[in-house]
Amino acid sequence: MNKILFPFLLALLSSFTLFGQMEITINIPDKTFDTIRIYGYKDGTQVEQYAQAFQPTLVFQDKESLETGIYWIMSDSVTLLDAFIISSPKNQRFSVTITDTGSTFLNSKENTLYHDYMRKIQEFDNQTAQLDVEFQQAQQGGIPQYMMQVFVDSLMAKAARISWTKNQYQLKTAQDNQNYFLSSVIKTNMTAPNPTREQIKTEEMYQSYVVEHFFDYFPWEDPRIFNTMLAENKIKQYCNIIYQLDRPMLDTFVVATLQSAMVNTTSFNTIFDKLEKVIGSHVSPYKVEHTYIRMLETALTYPKLEKARRVRYEQELGRINKNLDGSIVPNFNIVLSNGDTTTLYGIQSEYLLLYLQHPTCPTCREVRGKMANFSELNQAIASGKLKVLTVYFEGDTAIWDNFKHSSEANPAYLHGWNYDLGIEEHNLYDTRTIPFMFLLDKDKRVIRKDLLWNEIEDYVRRLP
Repeated sequence: MNKILFPFLLALLSSFTLFGQMEITINIPDKTFDTIRIYGYKDGTQVEQYAQAFQPTLVFQDKESLETGIYWIMSDSVTLLDAFIISSPKNQRFSVTITDTGSTFLNSKENTLYHDYMRKIQEFDNQTAQLDVEFQQAQQGGIPQYMMQVFVDSLMAKAARISWTKNQYQLKTAQDNQNYFLSSVIKTNMTAPNPTREQIKTEEMYQSYVVEHFFDYFPWEDPRIFNTMLAENKIKQYCNIIYQLDRPMLDTFVVATLQSAMVNTTSFNTIFDKLEKVIGSHVSPYKVEHTYIRMLETALTYPKLEKARRVRYEQELGRINKNLDGSIVPNFNIVLSNGDTTTLYGIQSEYLLLYLQHPTCPTCREVRGKMANFSELNQAIASGKLKVLTVYFEGDTAIWDNFKHSSEANPAYLHGWNYDLGIEEHNLYDTRTIPFMFLLDKDKRVIRKDLLWNEIEDYVRRLP
């Protein structure tokens, strides 16, 4: 008896080892395709997980579990199922039948709940869309003009009720399913309730409300959500709207977001890294220096911050927290193109545009070419109100010699070389990105740090 039982158990255990973690059966009874693919999300892009030649019933099996996240099913070019949820490494054995009328899951309560939830959300969205249709019809003459305000107020009241009911449904569904990843998915999709009229009297108040409440329901406590495009898209939307805010509101709201994410290191590191790429990266066209400084300062207060990050943030803060608007820039030695030796402080002018550059850098050449055609800049130079000083700060003598005698050296500007390399040796300026421009007053005090080429005319125009 044992001799018979042992091989049977061994075969059974082997089958669980080979296909013990994931088994998804896909039934597509009504259509024919070439290939069926399962896609997931990784590092901001969609990634193909599995592919099989089409059959009405396909079984995708793997001894490895799928990572927690949201996946979707496609034919070669058509999305057949826009989302199914994987909550944990366990219980990844279920089937789904896909037809023109919808999708039905077997042995996956969470995905059944999720698709019921999505159908209900679609109903709310359809109700809101119908209000928009009614408004468009009214604008086209369906309602007399004297009744329009009453009609609009009525539509807004209906929209508010729909929004409130939708919000309450989402909250209850999330609460009822806290043991599922579904709860975090729902919270990520939630938006703040509609503000009252008192909260949005001005455009600035509206922008502030949206940003302040953008992450009200976000599940920072569940880092699994970052394995989905939902979180990626949520953060992208946040970055798109925060540019509309001015200091100090921007600083305040970004710091509040980082503090909310401190519930665990994965959430904090993820949101910090994504915001840093946009707000803090020296190659980002959307960087906001004062906000990035506050981000770094906030990160350094986080007790769970890893040592490597702490060291990097301290170094970054030391580098960026210099030559700020209102400060006096450090002096350095230069030799001018005519051979005279002087210093930055030795150049006298009511205003000075300091242009740190490498003469052969393509971007530096492009920006110099654009500046040559700026009429208001040229007028300010001609009147003696402003000087432009280009500075080469590296050690190749040949590059400096070639540039100072070339046609690229605009004769209306001063051109200098930091011959003793003090700028780089003493880390006087942040030269990771060039050209790097400062607009300075007569005392070499910063009016604008990291002036962009398309800002030059506007700043020159505003000079008293």
